[in-house]
Amino acid sequence: MSLIIFCSVLAVLFFWAVGAYNRLVLLRASVAKQFAAVDAQLLRVLVWLQGNLPASMRDILSEMQEAALPEALLKNERDLALLELIEDLSASLDQARAQPLSALAMHKVNQNRLRLAAWARTEVRAGQSGSATWFVEPLPHKFDRLKAQAWPLMDAYNQSATQYNLAVEQFPARWLAKQMKFDPAQLLDVADLLA
Repeated sequence: MSLIIFCSVLAVLFFWAVGAYNRLVLLRASVAKQFAAVDAQLLRVLVWLQGNLPASMRDILSEMQEAALPEALLKNERDLALLELIEDLSASLDQARAQPLSALAMHKVNQNRLRLAAWARTEVRAGQSGSATWFVEPLPHKFDRLKAQAWPLMDAYNQSATQYNLAVEQFPARWLAKQMKFDPAQLLDVADLLA
């Protein structure tokens, strides 16, 4: 009789573990799928921004991608800062695409998105104060619209990541998650989209 009870307990534990593992896998896959939508929208922002750069900056960006920085580039620090920001955001998206649950990769995406939003605000203010900038109307309006289109996608990603994180932290699934290296997902900061 005790052997039957022992086997029953083992069977229950086995089926619980399989069910919990499958749930964690599905939730993790949902996080990756939601990030793919965010990634696609942020790539649209980058492509649009690159497409609206003045021709001279597009040439410099091409040379930067070939790792051949000309001396003349160092004379315009504002343009250089933007081009480096574009490169940084693109690289951080590449890293996050490869590891959508990596806290470090998501932190870099967050950091670079916030830097891009800060750049846009600075350029708009510069234009309003009469300083020379190529980022003039209607570009800021279109940039804000593209950026705002990412908000519902990032919100969906955050909801999916929160649901996954709760599942990873629940007892007794926490033990299984730790054994299978199901690390919590990093949330995206959407504060810049509301500014």
